[in-house]
Amino acid sequence: MTSVNTSVTDAVTLLHIAYRAAGQFEALPASCAPQTVEQAYAIQDGLARKLWLDQGLRTSCWKVGAPRPGVTPYSAPIPPQRVHDSGAVVDTDAFHMIGIEGELAFRLGQPLTPRAELYSQEEVRAAIGELCVTIELVDTRLQDWQQAGELWRLADNQINGALVVGSGVTDWQGIDIGKQPVILRFNGEEQANKIGGHPLGDPTLILTEAVNHLVARNGGLQAGDLITSGTWTGMIFVEPGTEVEVIFPGIGEARVSLG
Repeated sequence: MTSVNTSVTDAVTLLHIAYRAAGQFEALPASCAPQTVEQAYAIQDGLARKLWLDQGLRTSCWKVGAPRPGVTPYSAPIPPQRVHDSGAVVDTDAFHMIGIEGELAFRLGQPLTPRAELYSQEEVRAAIGELCVTIELVDTRLQDWQQAGELWRLADNQINGALVVGSGVTDWQGIDIGKQPVILRFNGEEQANKIGGHPLGDPTLILTEAVNHLVARNGGLQAGDLITSGTWTGMIFVEPGTEVEVIFPGIGEARVSLG
């Protein structure tokens, strides 16, 4: 147990240094590599304490996703300092890469408190107050992030760089999300225009499991908390200076300028 705790602490320290210095690690010591999903989450939690929880901020946005149906969804807290409203100019000088993902996110309309019994699908859907458009900016503290392994990427907050939150709808229950169109533009030029595109078809398939995990892990969720649900556009890399626009017709849109 001591060696596991030490390895988690070492990993938290390394990632915290990278965040604070806007740096990356070319190679991470095998001695502190997460061996399980639980260790990766422990690293996330330790990093969150250093970056914002100990400063009196709380986690209100979560990155959730799964690569295919039947796979337990992963989650990662998004630093509140890196959550922006649509129309923001985001300084990307400290980014090592800028990946763009157009996503839909679920905003809670009521709190969900911890309890012994899991929340049902009906209860979770009833608690969602808004479906809104988001743009995730992808970045990583891992220089060789593609070869680092999924547990290191998970520990690195699912390689999140920032989140931009746009408009949405409250009457989302009747939307056929699996057939939802999405449009992505860079500097006004279309990069993606498709119907569907989410790897799960319908991201609500992972919502109940994800919410129950976050309620237990976070000591509950509050009204206004946001849960992203994975990319609809894939990840497309851009350069600083790009104007990004994501539109989900009938739902809303989000825009960001990469300064």
